Amino acid sequence: MVKHLRTYALFFQSLFILPLAQAQVDQWDWTPKESLTTEQRAQLSRYCQGSYISNWKATDTKGTNLAADLIVRDENGVIHLQGEAEIIQPQSTLSADDIEGIPDDYYLATGNVTLRSENQLIRSSTGYIANSGDAPTVFKDAKFLSHQSGARGEAKSLSRNQDGVVFIEEGFFTTCEPNEESWKLYGSSIKLDPKNGFGTAKHVQIRIAGLTVFYFPWLRFPIDDSRQTGLLFPSFSYSGSDGVSFSAPFYWNIAPNYDATITPQFIQKKGQGVDLEFRHLSPYGETVYEQSTFSDNDEGEQTLLKLKSTQKFNQYFSAGFLLEDNPTKDKYPEANSTSIGEKDHYERSAYFAFNNGNFLNKLTYLTYQTPNDKNDEPFEWLPRIDSSYRIATSFLDYKLDVQYTDFYDPAEDNFDGQRTVFNQNIKFDLGNDWGNFTPGFLTQYRDYDLHSYTTDSDSSTSVGHLTSYVDSSLLFERNFLNNQTVWRQTIEPRLNYLYSPFESQNQIPDFDASEPTMTYSQAFSHTRFNGNDRIGDTEQVTLGLESRLYDENNNEKWAFKAGQIFYLEDRYVGIDGRTDKNTAIDDSKRSDLLTSANYNGNRYSLTGNLNYNLDDSEVNLAQLVASLEPVDDIKINLSYLYSINNTDPDDDAKQASIGTIFPINQNWSMFTQYTYDFLREDGTKEIAGLGYENCCIKVSMSYQHWLNDDNEFDRGVFLQFILRSLSSAGRANNKANNIADSYWNQGKVGY
Repeated sequence: MVKHLRTYALFFQSLFILPLAQAQVDQWDWTPKESLTTEQRAQLSRYCQGSYISNWKATDTKGTNLAADLIVRDENGVIHLQGEAEIIQPQSTLSADDIEGIPDDYYLATGNVTLRSENQLIRSSTGYIANSGDAPTVFKDAKFLSHQSGARGEAKSLSRNQDGVVFIEEGFFTTCEPNEESWKLYGSSIKLDPKNGFGTAKHVQIRIAGLTVFYFPWLRFPIDDSRQTGLLFPSFSYSGSDGVSFSAPFYWNIAPNYDATITPQFIQKKGQGVDLEFRHLSPYGETVYEQSTFSDNDEGEQTLLKLKSTQKFNQYFSAGFLLEDNPTKDKYPEANSTSIGEKDHYERSAYFAFNNGNFLNKLTYLTYQTPNDKNDEPFEWLPRIDSSYRIATSFLDYKLDVQYTDFYDPAEDNFDGQRTVFNQNIKFDLGNDWGNFTPGFLTQYRDYDLHSYTTDSDSSTSVGHLTSYVDSSLLFERNFLNNQTVWRQTIEPRLNYLYSPFESQNQIPDFDASEPTMTYSQAFSHTRFNGNDRIGDTEQVTLGLESRLYDENNNEKWAFKAGQIFYLEDRYVGIDGRTDKNTAIDDSKRSDLLTSANYNGNRYSLTGNLNYNLDDSEVNLAQLVASLEPVDDIKINLSYLYSINNTDPDDDAKQASIGTIFPINQNWSMFTQYTYDFLREDGTKEIAGLGYENCCIKVSMSYQHWLNDDNEFDRGVFLQFILRSLSSAGRANNKANNIADSYWNQGKVGY
């Protein structure tokens, strides 16, 4: 008896996957929120109205104690416990109106049967507990509860054989509170195999608010943390352009170190397809193969492929590769649950790396597939070798970067060649607690061996350069009282001097040069261009001022930054490489006024950037992101972006967005979002929806109208819900980021 009653504690830990039935609140050790202690209430989510509290405690009693109004042993050795019968053991307690049985053989309990153990409870009308032989343990009209997980329910019959396999007939399971059962999982016949870690069920229904939303003739599911083969929950949506969309993933646990997920896809107005993800785990890393194939009614087959592996052999050596492919020539699967998206260029690369802390080396081989012949094919690396070394002390910081790349032009219609790069950065830290003074030197050398396809000729060129700079700053701070607490304010003026003399680069090609967006942080950079082809010329002084406010807990509340570059010389080196000492490509004497502000408060957060041209009295960049919670549970998200006068007009942007969430009552919320593009003079995103949430379910339904990737408007209705402790179903709009996804918040309680 002792052995088997203890076993029930392990068995009941699996009850979160059992189907069970309706029960009264007082049968479930349920305690309303008002009766909980302060500590217990603090552990509840905002939507939960109480908690399961077990007052049962393990005892120090050794062996088995019997208690009843009357205890009788008959001539056959059967013990009869009549009236408030109870069998008390160290790890469990069995009670009933009457209990009879033979110790170490069986017990038969009738009337108000209750079996308790740590965080577990079972109640039934009758219970037969077998302690030996092949007879199963059986409970009739059983009610189950796991206090820790909050899973509970009922079954007409629950039995357990001597091998530990559990059989349940006609039952349901839910994690909802007794006074608010939003969802239930029903099953006519359920088998649980704790040794193998899985269960099977027949005629499974998932009911929400009493309505059956899913039916499975047969379902296999895990009852522990081990991975199990079986159906995952399907997803669905409806939109004007697609009609009904549906997918039903199937998970295949092939072996302990590899598995697969197969996802059939169906779109009513487009076609059908299937996605595949195969994962393999080695002692050194992971390899993942993905494939998405869709048969479009109009375009035919659309396929994307991806194979990725990352392996770390020890603390020094690692390797990996990535193979992406679009074999259907610029066609992209309409339905795609993999990580492969629509791209202009698909990567095929492999690397091998050695990392010894301050000494890093990496060999990379990189090619691309370009599905659309109209797109320019990027340079390939055949191969690239990177090596860097750094030594840093309290006084000296030295870094050496060496890179060799064999660039190849796959179109063979322009140029390619080999490039060798040597970059050395040495700086001296002469600062202290109240200030910083850091002079430094940056040496840059490039050597090229080039081939021109237009003239079918070879050439060599090189360039060497020395840049000098000084970074300096002072730190002032003061304490002040704010509502009887001590806050701290800092003011940090910054000054940077950068001298990068002109060097002719007419013969230097452009393999990977780009021009960064000018921001406050970029103003203090020691280079004008990204990449290793362009060495920007400049002599400039950058002035900056930063101020921060810290609260009594040393949390940053406010941060203000403002800076400007003052140019002492015109700039002659441009991104295209054409340089003429007599013709400046930029003769402005100063940059925009670059400002930034951040605020982190209890109810408000703000991030803002503003670039203002003092010469032309115009704004070139204005960016604002704000999150407000003026009162509890009301959310307002604001954003604005104004970016004009970019090098590429396609990068110009002028749009504003507002998203709001307003609670209707304790459980219902309304959310909206509107995005307006001032350049298009049209709204590009409109969303209106409702969300419902309680302790065990979360539902959102929204109408969305948005500008899609084809620059056309689409609309749809999206329904999504989460059954806490079970799974999620439905589908959000994965084609347009929106506040519906934010409200959904990955299923977490509260927004």
